[in-house]
Amino acid sequence: MQTSNRKKSFFSIKEVADTLSVNERTIRRWISAGDLSAHRVGRQWRISLQDIEAFLSARYSRADAMSAKVLFLNV
Repeated sequence: MQTSNRKKSFFSIKEVADTLSVNERTIRRWISAGDLSAHRVGRQWRISLQDIEAFLSARYSRADAMSAKVLFLNV
């Protein structure tokens, strides 16, 4: 089996909630309100790293957004 050095590009609602230390319902509310962009894949939601970065940059200070971005790069 070949391993890849590529970082993950899309995250589940659970992964985003766990990384940001919020409830999954909070992520779903942000998506429903249009604050956080997400893509429906079958019955599941996937959130791109770019959409997470845009959301964090718009909502939090630059330092907080960068800290959260580092968390996602390690997932």
